[in-house]
Amino acid sequence: MARSDTLRREIAGLEDKKAGHARTVAVQGKIATAAREAARKKRDAAARSKNVAIIRSSLAAAEREEKKADAADGKSAKARKDMAATDKAIATKTTSLRSAESSEQKAAQNLQRSNDARRRREELSHARAVAKASTPATAIRYVEVTPPASEPLRVLYLTSNPDATTTAVTSVDGTVVEQGAWLRVDQEVRQVKQGLRGSKYRDLVVVEHAPAATFGDLADGLNDHRPHVVHFSGHADAFGLWMENDAGERDGQEVNFTLLARLLGATDEPPRLVVLNACESLEGADDLLQTVPVVIGMSDTIDDTAAVVFSRSFYAALASAQSVATAVDQAKVQMVAASMFDTDQVDHSHLPTLRAREGVDPATLVLVSPPVGL
Repeated sequence: MARSDTLRREIAGLEDKKAGHARTVAVQGKIATAAREAARKKRDAAARSKNVAIIRSSLAAAEREEKKADAADGKSAKARKDMAATDKAIATKTTSLRSAESSEQKAAQNLQRSNDARRRREELSHARAVAKASTPATAIRYVEVTPPASEPLRVLYLTSNPDATTTAVTSVDGTVVEQGAWLRVDQEVRQVKQGLRGSKYRDLVVVEHAPAATFGDLADGLNDHRPHVVHFSGHADAFGLWMENDAGERDGQEVNFTLLARLLGATDEPPRLVVLNACESLEGADDLLQTVPVVIGMSDTIDDTAAVVFSRSFYAALASAQSVATAVDQAKVQMVAASMFDTDQVDHSHLPTLRAREGVDPATLVLVSPPVGL
């Protein structure tokens, strides 16, 4: 039985108990009123009589009735106290019920998302199998890792947040609400640049930011900047990235991972690392590793704050001449710390995942190589 069902049963039981206390208050109130009226009549009778025996008898009867009224008042007071305690218990249970309903709704939504993701992965796996069967082996360029040179690390930082990322959320009462997933991608770039300014070899990292990026912007960035690292921050799913529409239309454009891999390989100086700071982007790692040596993706849905903390910490570590593997580890530790210091922040440190081609060791891959003596 669900926690919410148990709480509803407990609340119903408390409501019945409260009704019982209310009946006790009403019954004892009537008893007290009747007893006091009887006591008043007995005392009036004693006052009118001159017979000593009658007076004594009437006064004794009045006292008994008054004691009966006092006892009824005591029972009524206890019932009111019990009723107040029951009200308090009902209020507490009701708060717990709202929390349980919210948790169960989120769990149901998470299960639905998990089922949807599993179905998408199955569809994607089938689609990839079909695509590989019909695509020439030379369609994607296989890029070898080259030793780092003593030159600035060039990072092409693509951010995109198209309006097409709204989702329909169904509440408990059946109401459907469209919710937009607007990301703080500009804040992320700002935090990365701040983190770089405090790094030891900050002058050896150059970030080229392409806001509201389209697929065409990525192609231009590869040609113009010859980046060593291509970073994407925005929305993704198990099939590809959501980028702005080249035609300037409101809806975004999905770029599947196979097409992305082909573009990254279609350059004389392909990147050494691709970072996909977007939900479920790890699904594209297998495609991208056919072109680039190392890929970092997110294994599930990641929230804004965690994404910002990861990026800032990761690039700060790279700019201190740390290896790619170490930079990822440092970023994960910072994500754990952020969730500990902010109780509203969920720990998403398990989401960033590093994948490398066979024969490539991210623990020895250092992308910032300062000149000797620096």
